[in-house]
Amino acid sequence: MSGRRSRSRRSPRPLVVFLLGVALGAGLAASLLLAQRNHGARAPAPPSAAHRPVSPPAQGPASPGPRPGLPQPAQEPPRQNPEMSRGPAIVPGPPHAPPGHPRVAIIFDDAGYGLRGAREVESIGRPVTISVLPDLPYSTVIAEEAAARGIQVILHLPLEPDDATIRLGEGGIRVAMSDEEIRRTVAADLATVPSAVGANNHMGSLGTSDPRVMRAVMGEMRTRHLFFVDSVTSPHSVAAQVAREMSVPTASRAVFLDNRDEETYVRGQFRILIALAQARGQAIAIGHVGRVTAGVLVAMLPEFDEAGIQLVRVSDLVR
Repeated sequence: MSGRRSRSRRSPRPLVVFLLGVALGAGLAASLLLAQRNHGARAPAPPSAAHRPVSPPAQGPASPGPRPGLPQPAQEPPRQNPEMSRGPAIVPGPPHAPPGHPRVAIIFDDAGYGLRGAREVESIGRPVTISVLPDLPYSTVIAEEAAARGIQVILHLPLEPDDATIRLGEGGIRVAMSDEEIRRTVAADLATVPSAVGANNHMGSLGTSDPRVMRAVMGEMRTRHLFFVDSVTSPHSVAAQVAREMSVPTASRAVFLDNRDEETYVRGQFRILIALAQARGQAIAIGHVGRVTAGVLVAMLPEFDEAGIQLVRVSDLVR
């Protein structure tokens, strides 16, 4: 009896063995899980898109610098210096007005690049003049459309500036041209701007200061019975003087409206224009398509009416 009881105590019971196995297995699984979590906490997380460092762009071979001695391509004209003008924004004129209602003519330059700006000018609802650059994608379309809507059309004739780095553009007149080359170029330019009844200069601080060049230009104007408006992009311009000498109807710009393409500035220039017209009896102003100028003019039409200013075509002011 005693021997059997002793052998029974030394033999493990099956249930106890099973429970110990389960406990050991659970402990081992918990240890493994805890170790995996600790390892995941220590591993750095990948950076988010917002904080991911951006690799610098690959650098290609350096582009060659400008070649010395050669004129470089012109940049976009600065807003504060329209048409590369060397002339003042307000040109002096006669101090006393003749009797009658003051008259103002407004020219919108630089048409030809697109339709949107030109159509904004066409919709002003008062007499204005649109000046179209030659041989551009929309030159002929704008000239024909504007004329059909009763808007006066003139050629915006490119003339050489005194800065050789400025690109003159299509149909430009250079001082190195012969008289015959100048006349042929003017004729070709006019062919791309049908319905033009006159012209004014685009840029031209060098060209309008050269009497020979301007005589050749005015010769073509006189042959075709056209007028010429001096944009006064140079204080040394002889354009109006030569036109008068050659019996070409002419006049000169008094105010640049949009040296800065800002509503407050343009509104102030329009008020200067009103004051000049009241003092002088008439005045010609130049603005540009595609700027705030047309919209500001429409908003200020009541001020023109209250001041007794009559808006007219520029052909009404040439003599």
